[in-house]
Amino acid sequence: GCPAAPSGGTFGEREMITESKQVSLAVDGLQQRLADKVAEVARQPEHSWADGFCSFMAEPDGRHVLRVGATHCPPDMDIWQGLRSPAQVGMYPIGLEDIWMHYAAANVRSTRADGSPNPLAMPEPFADAMERFKRAVIISGMLAMNPTVYETYAGKIERGDADPPDDYCRARGEVSKLINKAVGRLALSLMAPNRAVVPMTGDNAGKVIDGTRSAYTKGKYHGPCNNAYPQNSIAVMTGLLRFGVSRLPFRDELGPDGQVRRLMGQYASVVIFDDHSPAGDNGDGVTLLEPDRLGRMRRVNDYADAAEDVVADRYCTYNLRGADGDGACRKCIKVCPSGALAHSSPDVDGAYSQKQLSQKHRFSGGTLDFDAGNCGRERGQKAQLYAEYVCARCEAICAARGIRKSPEEIARINAPA
Repeated sequence: GCPAAPSGGTFGEREMITESKQVSLAVDGLQQRLADKVAEVARQPEHSWADGFCSFMAEPDGRHVLRVGATHCPPDMDIWQGLRSPAQVGMYPIGLEDIWMHYAAANVRSTRADGSPNPLAMPEPFADAMERFKRAVIISGMLAMNPTVYETYAGKIERGDADPPDDYCRARGEVSKLINKAVGRLALSLMAPNRAVVPMTGDNAGKVIDGTRSAYTKGKYHGPCNNAYPQNSIAVMTGLLRFGVSRLPFRDELGPDGQVRRLMGQYASVVIFDDHSPAGDNGDGVTLLEPDRLGRMRRVNDYADAAEDVVADRYCTYNLRGADGDGACRKCIKVCPSGALAHSSPDVDGAYSQKQLSQKHRFSGGTLDFDAGNCGRERGQKAQLYAEYVCARCEAICAARGIRKSPEEIARINAPA
């Protein structure tokens, strides 16, 4: 079962947020505040399992293992620069102006000060708002799943057991609910007169997409397997996670015992517009998102780039050679039942095979797309036969069996820039 988490105090003991005490956006404080929110949500009866099942990773003292990353930039920055293609984040990803449009529409002053209706009221235009707001802060929070869930699933894979991994399904579902509810509460606690705070939870992101995208700029017209607001890419953008060759994001770090542990879970985000100017490192853990940094992150998460300095900045060890001369870790590729990962991955040196290069229809701007067709076909066909079928083999094997770098290498990667 789950260890008892800290209670967070009673209502009367909790710190109230007032205009005179604005909540800091320093990453350490945000992480603690989000942890309190997760603990609040987790105490609700719907998250108590009769069998004592625990969906999340916990520290020895019962605290949820969650992490926060944050970055900031001018509000008019194109955060998807160089990434718009069907083979990357899709053609029409949600940008900062779209998020503002959603916020402004929800805050139309439809009544005058005397209470009478104002039929001509309109949402505040982005250009007008940017005269007040000098930066956008993007915050991503992840709640890690219980590693025992992955260990059990990996054991089933190794034994050839096709039984539906029930623990994985309910853990993923519950962790997703916990982090989305908690991030929504975090956003509420960050409200202030000089801020526009937008929780980008799963539901809210869906509303932004529906409100700002026509039928022909979303879904299959946006990209073959991409949500228009990719939470995984946002988490990577903040520096919280990094993609593996499997295209799944995760975080390696040193655990309490000094050994490397891998965090994989569910995530949600918050976008804040305020009147501060974005600057470089000021000691609060919020990174400056600028074109050079975006370019560097693009390289680190592109496994066709096997430059030594780039490979050194990855958690995933795929581009390192093992004793047999092959990739140090190919576990996710080996367990993929549809072959989609093998069809979508370069070799250990970053080069695509002749067969891949011959499939010119799969390249966009020099980037090979993910073989979503075979991945989806495999899962869809089995689901027609077996109602509870699920495939997360690449995720489970990476979390439980993936080859890690050394503690020294991980400490260097995670050191503040």
